[in-house]
Amino acid sequence: METLVVGSRVSQEREGINFFSFDPTSGSLSYRTGFSGVQQPTYQCYDHNRNILYSVSERETEGNVFAWSVKEDLSCELLSVTASKGGSPCHLALDDEGNRLGVANYADGVFTVLDVAGQPSYLLSDFFAGKGYKADRQERAHIHSSLWTKDGSTLFVADLGLDCIYCYQENLKKRTRIDAPKGSGPRHMVLCCFEDTLFVAAELSSEVLVYRLDEEKPRLIQCISTLPRDFHGENTVADIHINKEHRQLYVSNRGHDSIAIFAINRPSSTLHLIAHTKTEKEPRNFTFSPDGSYILVANGSSNSICVHRIAARTGIPRPYSNRLRIEQPVCLTFL
Repeated sequence: METLVVGSRVSQEREGINFFSFDPTSGSLSYRTGFSGVQQPTYQCYDHNRNILYSVSERETEGNVFAWSVKEDLSCELLSVTASKGGSPCHLALDDEGNRLGVANYADGVFTVLDVAGQPSYLLSDFFAGKGYKADRQERAHIHSSLWTKDGSTLFVADLGLDCIYCYQENLKKRTRIDAPKGSGPRHMVLCCFEDTLFVAAELSSEVLVYRLDEEKPRLIQCISTLPRDFHGENTVADIHINKEHRQLYVSNRGHDSIAIFAINRPSSTLHLIAHTKTEKEPRNFTFSPDGSYILVANGSSNSICVHRIAARTGIPRPYSNRLRIEQPVCLTFL
């Protein structure tokens, strides 16, 4: 059995962090335990080496980052509560050594990096000001996620509000800006296995932006839609991941309510769309099972987690085979 932790958009009176057993043979989920006390714990990450679970409290004015030690029986001991230095923290990114934690604050354009090797302290707190292209969604900077390279030398930060990606290097002392198309709204990111290509989920334009990184300056080489040509409704993109074989890239569509599946062309790392798998309403975060056989999707407005088996030959998820009801799930993480 594997263990899945689910963070949900609920009040602190409700169990917002829940643990489930996942059966990799049947794809079924069963409740183990959970706890309350955190306001809107909508995103978490896990330090596998030290068994520490980090979660945001996505409060709009005073966000926090919680850390718990997870015991073998899944009981959790609170280690620390640290201010995120911004409002509505919505994403956490832990470096491979487990020493630095990137915190994206959506509400006010603040990006923070915590030193979590011991008692948490602040390594960086940057505030970004300005206005973007779309007045209703880009009235200010909105930091939505960050992403470390494997060696920890580079940190990418997506600003949905100002249509750009910031690139931190030299121990966070050097910062450069990578521009995205106007109105695209960079949200989440993933690197290819060689780390020479950055794939960006553009929330507002419903596209994947593909950047080449192994040149003198990062270069946008492709913008490709996540939607079928005959869809004309409203849609925003949410999450993005690459499978274990690095052959397919997956993106969740909220509105079309689907997972878009792209083949990754070699050696160019450009994409072509191969299929859509329909989901329930508002698929947000999703994750692969540890063996890569399933994709688990958190459907926020349907109050469900659906488990889709992935066809081994094509990489396309099938219609869901198991469904779990849970209030407003947002983030799924395997321990």
